[in-house]
Amino acid sequence: MKPILGLLLKILAAAIYLQFIGTQIYDHLAADVGGVIWQILNPLMVLGLVVAIVLSYNRKRNVDSVGEDRVTREYLEANCVFYLGIALMAGMLWNWIGSEVPDPENTIAPLWTVIDVTLPLLLFATGAQLTRSSS
Repeated sequence: MKPILGLLLKILAAAIYLQFIGTQIYDHLAADVGGVIWQILNPLMVLGLVVAIVLSYNRKRNVDSVGEDRVTREYLEANCVFYLGIALMAGMLWNWIGSEVPDPENTIAPLWTVIDVTLPLLLFATGAQLTRSSS
């Protein structure tokens, strides 16, 4: 199950990057095709974030249970992925829910760029960790 979930997270990360780059190219040519694709990707992005947060929380809990007094690479990775996931989830939900309500002032446009660039890194790293841990 872990390798399949890891592969799905990697595919989602690639899809987000391709859509982010592709929107810059084809959104000027077509009538808001990018917006329709983002409507499909947004729930998948939230789902991927939930999976990444849950997995990183479990990893963080395991690392914290070892009880070492020094900071290790594993400790830094577990904490960075967990807290970055929490921050991205807050920003993602703020912008996604804000874009669904009638008032367009509820979204922060530069935050979409931060999410679209950072989230695939997080999802790909989590997918790679899942693939690595299963073998």
